[in-house]
Amino acid sequence: MAEREPDAMHQIDIIFPHGTNIDLEPDEDIDDAEMQSLGGSDVDSAIGESEAGPSSTASLRSSIVRAREENGRIYHGYKDGKYVLPTDQEELDRQGEEHPEAEVVGVDLSPVQPGFTPPNVHYEIDDLEEEWSFSRKFDYVHCMMMTGAFRDWQNFHQQTFDNLNPGGWFEIQDIDFPMRCDDGTIPPDCDLGRWNELMMEAGQRSGFLLDTCGRAAEMMTNVGFVDIVRIQFKWPINQWPRDVKHKTLGVWTEANFSVGLESMTLALFTRFMGWRKEEVWDFSANVIAEWRDREPQVQGYENSHRDATASPPLATAALPELLRAMDPWAGSR
Repeated sequence: MAEREPDAMHQIDIIFPHGTNIDLEPDEDIDDAEMQSLGGSDVDSAIGESEAGPSSTASLRSSIVRAREENGRIYHGYKDGKYVLPTDQEELDRQGEEHPEAEVVGVDLSPVQPGFTPPNVHYEIDDLEEEWSFSRKFDYVHCMMMTGAFRDWQNFHQQTFDNLNPGGWFEIQDIDFPMRCDDGTIPPDCDLGRWNELMMEAGQRSGFLLDTCGRAAEMMTNVGFVDIVRIQFKWPINQWPRDVKHKTLGVWTEANFSVGLESMTLALFTRFMGWRKEEVWDFSANVIAEWRDREPQVQGYENSHRDATASPPLATAALPELLRAMDPWAGSR
């Protein structure tokens, strides 16, 4: 492993105005008109049902996939008018043909990939903690929402470095446990607070640590990456912020966890914490109920990280474009 001492000259920390250095103000009152501006009042009503279920994601999904038909072409429906090019198959084919030289490889442990993909995209069933055996090196490796996926993250960074072409890019986007709260609305003795701490304990016992993405820049440096760009921003867990952008993000996060919390808890708690599945089911339901309760409303957030870096030598002219691309709200302000 090519180790070296961390060098501040090789890391750029970016905190955007909407990042972790801002104090999000709670919204004491939200009405249907405001919810409509976030994508429709149906989103809040779906999330507010007595039980988490497909209706929550269905309502959110419908606000994204609805399309606008105009002049014989199909345009996006979510944030209608934000993007002026069509999004129909004709336009997608045109864009795909712009870069026929690119080859995209997706890797997963399970055969859950779509049946139809463009000719320059293919998937492989593999374990990225094992030795990589790809036939050639990559120009770009992208890792997103993989917290808890690996036991040896340093090895993953090393293999990424070893399998990149000179000047190639590596990017990680992920959330970092534990969940944060600045105002005491998630006390450690409530179900949501207990889940927060128990998840960290389960990660420690299993070896699938849940706080690794906060150390991504350090691991990148250790294996030889240069010119590391690290961005942090707050990711609200529900619709408590007054700021519309963060409130919208919170609506999506709440819906996501309402459906997925049990899934991410079940194996960790039954395999490594000694819980019975029925205990996990009941506990998960209580956690979700507190998560979605409006009176009182919990005001938590997760730290989300985006780390990008290059293998030597870096084409430094690309760095400004990288910074703009990594801004989580780029083009939406």
